[in-house]
Amino acid sequence: MSGCREALDVAKAINLSTLEGRQEAEPLYDAIISKFGNCTTPEEKRNVALAFNNRGQIKYMRVDFHEAVADYTEAIRLDDQLAVAFYNRGQIYYRVALTPSNCSPADCINRYEKAVTDFERCLALQANFEDAAENMAQAKTDIKLIESGLNTSHS
Repeated sequence: MSGCREALDVAKAINLSTLEGRQEAEPLYDAIISKFGNCTTPEEKRNVALAFNNRGQIKYMRVDFHEAVADYTEAIRLDDQLAVAFYNRGQIYYRVALTPSNCSPADCINRYEKAVTDFERCLALQANFEDAAENMAQAKTDIKLIESGLNTSHS
């Protein structure tokens, strides 16, 4: 069994629903990712993509959005069929755009548009991803509100 698969099996065993589990899981995901150069099969690349996605989720929970986006983007580069990575990255773009102090109206619209693009890609891969559909619709509504000047928090 390759190092990537062994590390992934261990990481899967961690319960990520608890803070302690996340703290234990992150180094395991780091181990998987560090072995990427040895992973060449599609299954192993998918496992590494899942490790990037899952590590990105840990960073998201820490509100380390920049690093989480980098991990989700790498997961997508490795496996462009991983719907959840598109959803997760879209969530960050959406969440940052929701906070007007984080961006100008034009920047917020750009982030909402990035979120919409990621949600659309997620839905193209997994049509029944309800959260992606709901968040995409809300992001489109928020763009219209900013453009029409009705969203005063972005003025």
